[in-house]
Amino acid sequence: MRKTGMSLTSRVAWALTALVAVFVLVFCLVAYFIFDRMEDDLVDAVLTTQAEQIQDQIAKGEAIPKQMNRAELGASIQGWVVADADDAAKLPSLLQPLGPGMHLLTPQARTWHVLVAPTAQGLLYLRYDATAHEGRVRDFGMIIASLGLLCVLGALLLARWFGRLVVGPMVDLTNRLSAWAPGEPGLTVARDDEMGQLIETFNRVQNRVEESIAFEREFASNLSHEIRTPLTAIRSDSEMALFDPHLSPDAVLRFKRIIASADAVSSGLASARVLARPELSQPVNLSLWQSLDEAWLGFQHEAEKEGLTLQNEIPMAMRLEVDRYAVLIVMRNLIRNAIEHAAPATLTVRAVSDVCLQFSDDGPGIPPEVLPLVFERYYSYRRVDTAEDGPTANNRAETRRGLGLAIAKRVCDVYQWSLRVQSSGAADASGTVFTLCFAHGVAAPANKPQ
Repeated sequence: MRKTGMSLTSRVAWALTALVAVFVLVFCLVAYFIFDRMEDDLVDAVLTTQAEQIQDQIAKGEAIPKQMNRAELGASIQGWVVADADDAAKLPSLLQPLGPGMHLLTPQARTWHVLVAPTAQGLLYLRYDATAHEGRVRDFGMIIASLGLLCVLGALLLARWFGRLVVGPMVDLTNRLSAWAPGEPGLTVARDDEMGQLIETFNRVQNRVEESIAFEREFASNLSHEIRTPLTAIRSDSEMALFDPHLSPDAVLRFKRIIASADAVSSGLASARVLARPELSQPVNLSLWQSLDEAWLGFQHEAEKEGLTLQNEIPMAMRLEVDRYAVLIVMRNLIRNAIEHAAPATLTVRAVSDVCLQFSDDGPGIPPEVLPLVFERYYSYRRVDTAEDGPTANNRAETRRGLGLAIAKRVCDVYQWSLRVQSSGAADASGTVFTLCFAHGVAAPANKPQ
C-alpha cells in the first residue's frame, strides 16, 4: 500500500482552511488597498481645496507671501509662489523640476503629496507631508493582518472538527466491518487513509460474502444430490408398486400421493434454485391442465380434510413453452394458499386467454386493507385466528409462515410473468381471484407431445 502521509480528515481540514485563508487574504488585501487609496485621496482633496482658496485670494487682489509655512496653511502643508528665477531658487530641489499637476514624492522614507497649480502671480507649489498618514495605513495593515490570521486559525480548528464530523461515520463503519470481516484484503489499495481502509474492509467483506455464497451453493448442491437420490428411489419403488394388480384403491391412492410428495420435494429444490440463482431453466412444452392436476395431487388429502375442492377447467389442449418446475411452484403455492385461507370452499381454475389462468375461490375473501400485503414475505393474514376457535384453528395458524405467495410472486418476477389478486372481502361479494399470466410463455400446438 502506498503511504499518503495524511489522513482524509486532515486533508478535508486543510482544504477547508486553505479555502478560508484565500478568502481572508483577498479580503485583507482589498481592505488595505482601499484604505491606502482613501488616505491618498483625502490628502489630494486637502491640497486641491487649499490651492483653490489661494487662487481666489490672488484673484481678489489680496497679498500672498512668496513662501507660506505651516502657520498659514496647516501643520503638514507648505507653499511657494514662483514668479521669477529668484523665487524658483528658494524652492526645495525635489520640487523644482515638477510641472503643473499632482505629484507623489518619497524622499528618505517620507511621503510628500505635491500640487503645482498656475495663478495670476506665477506657479503655486503646495507640499503636504503625508508620512503620518502612511504610518496609519501600515498600522491598519498590521491590524487587519492579525485579524485575518486569527480567522484562519479559527477556520483550521472548525475545519478539523468538521472533518472529523464528516469522516467519523466512515471510520465507524470501517471499524464495524473490520470487526465483522477480519483477515487480509484480496487487492492492494493505493492509499492508506480512511477511504483506503474502508475499501480494504469492503474487499474483505466481499471476500467473506463470496466465500459464504460459495459454501451455500456447495451445501445446496450436496444437499440436493443427497435428497434427490433417495427421492428417486422412493418414486421408482412407488411407481413399480402401482403395477401390482392386487393393490386396493386406497393403496393406489396412497402410492400416488407418495409420488406426488416426492415430486413436491423435487419441485421445492427447484424453487430454491430459481430463487437463489439468476439463470433460468430451459422451457419445455407443457400441458397446463396436467400440471394443475399434478400440483393438486400432493395437496389432495390436506385439501379434503380442510374442505377445499378443485375444479380444473383448463382446456386439455392448452400448452405453453414454459419452465415446468416454475409453473408447479406457482400452482402449488396458490393451491396451498387456498387451503389455508379460503377453505372450506371451491377453487376453480380456468383459462381466460391463451397465456392466462385464473384461480378463483368462493371463500371468505381478503379485506381491502390486507390485499396490498399478501405478496409480502412473512406476512400471513390469519383469518382463522379470529374467525374460528378450537385446536384445528390453532394448528392451521401455526403452519403458516407467509412465504407461499411471496415465493410464487418471486418466481413470476424472475420469469417476467404477472400474478395479480382481486378480492372483495365483503359479506355479499366474497371470494378471491388470482390471475396468472405467462407473458413470455409461447403457446404450443395442441398435438405436440409433452
